[in-house]
Amino acid sequence: MTARIVCLVGALALYPLSHAVEKREERRYGAQMLKGDYYVYGGTLAEMLPPTRKDRKVAFMLKGALAKELFDQIGPDVKKADACSSALDFRQRRRADLDCTYTQEDGYSCYFGLDVVTGKGTHGSIC
Repeated sequence: MTARIVCLVGALALYPLSHAVEKREERRYGAQMLKGDYYVYGGTLAEMLPPTRKDRKVAFMLKGALAKELFDQIGPDVKKADACSSALDFRQRRRADLDCTYTQEDGYSCYFGLDVVTGKGTHGSIC
């Protein structure tokens, strides 16, 4: 009887810990997690400076399923003569400040930027 009680108490004590490990971060409205990175800078993408209050931009790079979805939605590939690479497997699509690429090695990637001071979109990569 004592062994049963010890096992039961032990199981009850461990249950909250095992449940906490399984608990996932709640997402709002069915949102999906993002893959990618960003960096904050001042100046231009070609000549980045430390950001200031009057000159602060953010460049974003997305990868994975969202990048593929955006790539598929923004229309035809850029002509090879206008693309950022001449590699045979390189594909690129652009729409305004959104630039998406595909290579067999790297998969899908999309780039865009935001001028934090004005709130307007800007490019997120250099070609």
